[in-house]
Amino acid sequence: MIERLKFYFRSTRKLISLIDQALVSGGNFLTIAICAHVLSLSEQGKFTYIFASYIALLLLNVAGIFQGAAVRAPTQDQVAYKTTLARLQSLQALIFAALVSGIWLGAGDLFGWQPTHQEAWLLCIFLILQQLADFDRRAAYIFSGTKRAILSSFILYPARIIGFFAIQPDTISEVLVILLLTAFIPATATIITASRSIRQNIRIWVNAMREHLSYSQLFIAGTPLVWLWAYIPVFMLGMMYGKEQVALLGSIRGISNMANVLMEQIETKVAADWGRMHYGKGAPALEKAVLRLLKIGIIFWLLNLAAILLYGREIVKFLLGSLYAPHWNLLLIGWVGYGLYFFARISGIKHRTLGANQIEFIGNLSAVAASFAASFALIPAWGATGASAVYVVVALVILSSQAYFIKRLRRK
Repeated sequence: MIERLKFYFRSTRKLISLIDQALVSGGNFLTIAICAHVLSLSEQGKFTYIFASYIALLLLNVAGIFQGAAVRAPTQDQVAYKTTLARLQSLQALIFAALVSGIWLGAGDLFGWQPTHQEAWLLCIFLILQQLADFDRRAAYIFSGTKRAILSSFILYPARIIGFFAIQPDTISEVLVILLLTAFIPATATIITASRSIRQNIRIWVNAMREHLSYSQLFIAGTPLVWLWAYIPVFMLGMMYGKEQVALLGSIRGISNMANVLMEQIETKVAADWGRMHYGKGAPALEKAVLRLLKIGIIFWLLNLAAILLYGREIVKFLLGSLYAPHWNLLLIGWVGYGLYFFARISGIKHRTLGANQIEFIGNLSAVAASFAASFALIPAWGATGASAVYVVVALVILSSQAYFIKRLRRK
């Protein structure tokens, strides 16, 4: 009995990392929700495009830095490895932010938003600082601990929400100013880490970075696929119906994305824990941990599904405003897709930890084809509703393709 109580106490202590995920996912959602209340549909459409651009860079950084680091860190010199990754992140932040801003300046008209030079500069600075701020938080899970990650999030997100309530921005430029200013402090912490003096010459650092990127190459190759299948419906909806419909889809999907409290927990804390568990205790311990997480996820999904079925319209109206309430069905469709994707995500991370990195890649490759095909079939006929349904189709395709490939690997 005492041993069981000790086990549950240790499990409860691990849930402290949910505080960090609540800060991040809650902060992102409140940003979307507040903007939905204070911005016009046109300006909210611009914000949806900006958020999509940020997610693209976030996925690239997770693949290029953190997915590999969660598995490799236990076998590396901690100080040298973290410094190498911070320098890699700094380079990526500058290059990616400049590239995205340039793309919007050159091709924004295609999606109904041609940013001014001021908007483009603000976008670039925000993307640089936010990438560096994200590194400070995510690296803490691998090298420092959950409390340090919580501190990073606590510095950023409450200040961001207070800033939105205080200023009540009505243009995308004002929104970007708030976003970049609140990311400054945790971004500075990453710059300090990258500038740290350690006993290694430039050749040793370059070799260390090359070794890390070589290990992560399959993750990196799969990342554009993840972003593509997630945002093909958004951008195709913008091309066909305009950025106002994009605002509806992006804002209401933001409610479903509150589940990132759990999903982000999987990619940061859980993935790192599973890597250490597999390294120290082997595959059987990992299997038990995966099953436990699946049970928690199913209960969470069912409870929220019931709430959406009963009060979906009221939820959307309360969180986003009466303009969005008639489209509450997007929330229901999106939540069904999110539940299916949860199963696929768990399977992918589990097999990544076991060394089968290609499982996630195959699932994401199949998802891109499904996203294109479903978008062409559903969006012209049903607009935002069709775009939301695309995510259900994509989740089913990821789940089935991963299961098929796992079955083939087991036969071999």
